[in-house]
Amino acid sequence: MFENSEQYTANKILILFVLDKLGIRMTDNALSAVLLGPGLVNYFSIQECREDLIAKGCVKREQDSNGSVLFSVTEKGRERLNQMKYMLSGGLGARYEAYIEENRDALERAMYVNAECFEDAGGNVYVRCYVREGTNCIVDIKMPVADSRDGAAICEAWKNNTSGIYMQLMKTFYDTINNKEDV
Repeated sequence: MFENSEQYTANKILILFVLDKLGIRMTDNALSAVLLGPGLVNYFSIQECREDLIAKGCVKREQDSNGSVLFSVTEKGRERLNQMKYMLSGGLGARYEAYIEENRDALERAMYVNAECFEDAGGNVYVRCYVREGTNCIVDIKMPVADSRDGAAICEAWKNNTSGIYMQLMKTFYDTINNKEDV
């Protein structure tokens, strides 16, 4: 899978670099998207290296309040990164740093505000829209939808107008409460 042990080590340092540079807890999908974005590493290498870093205490794996797995660099990981950062020479580190800077807002937003469409074992389609603060999901809405096309549209709407949709939802709830009190 790796050309040599130097490449394996460089991939591990790259993972630590990305986690440290962004400074936020990341889901597996988000971390993989950043690492695969420039097209310089492969998915399976990243997964193997990440698991090795977890086993060695350089990367922390934790769950948010909804059970999603999040990864972050530990102090031990930062120490290793500082010792081995030279392995990202030859433009590798600079390319990832540029990629992170170009995409920082979108990457961070995706970690805090997101939506996903999924199908259960029975073929029912659902949408989950959430807002995360650290490891806590402070807004987490799961609802059934007619099909994956509708689900994708709802996810896109949530990502583009989270606060507006949330405010409308809350207004609807409060209007319903107030109408019941008037009766």
